[in-house]
Amino acid sequence: MPERPPASLSDSRPGRSPALRFVLKFVLLLAVLGGAYAWLTARYAESLGWLMDTTAAVTGSVVSLFFGEVHWSGRFVSYRGFPVEVIDECTGLLEMVIFTAAVLAFSTTPGKKLLGLALGLPAIYLFNILRIVVLVIAGASSKPLFDFLHLYFWQATLILMIASVWIAWIYLVVFRDPKRAVAVPG
Repeated sequence: MPERPPASLSDSRPGRSPALRFVLKFVLLLAVLGGAYAWLTARYAESLGWLMDTTAAVTGSVVSLFFGEVHWSGRFVSYRGFPVEVIDECTGLLEMVIFTAAVLAFSTTPGKKLLGLALGLPAIYLFNILRIVVLVIAGASSKPLFDFLHLYFWQATLILMIASVWIAWIYLVVFRDPKRAVAVPG
């Protein structure tokens, strides 16, 4: 009896393809984690106020490093009279849920998954702060520019950012071959 070749990404048999297994795990994890996120944020909305306040404070602090006329209080950041309210969707939590589902669905060791979360979640939060900083500055200059960036540009960019952080984790952590690492003379 001839030996069967190993499953590959192009294997069309259901349940055999690593890509199909990843997609199914990702969708399942996204449904579970997304459902938990929705339930927790609805049930404990008041308890999450600190995260919105902190995001607004960090955003205000970053803007104030480069520009004057910045004020922040609670969930509001105002630059040159243009106020922005940081709501729960502005905290980056939903993007972190999507990233977490992608990391957990990928077939690798628990240690590499943990490292991916430890490096990726803060990266997503920092990118989200950058997004809000740009929105605050743009809004002070032009309301139509703010609307375009907020409603279209950053929505697509957030998807690319999640995918980029995930792919960077795969290449820099998961597929890193310590045997091929170059030793730097010291």
